Amino acid sequence: MFTNCNSSPLQHLAAFAIVFVAAVMGTVAVGAYVDSVTSDAQRG
Repeated sequence: MFTNCNSSPLQHLAAFAIVFVAAVMGTVAVGAYVDSVTSDAQRG
């Protein structure tokens, strides 16, 4: 595929950090959505 063997370790770290932050934000968003749906269902 698109393998670049000349990329620096810092680029790999930056890519990992971006993906990690995106995953954390997604987890927080899903948690907030579940809380919202749960509270709406309890209200009736």
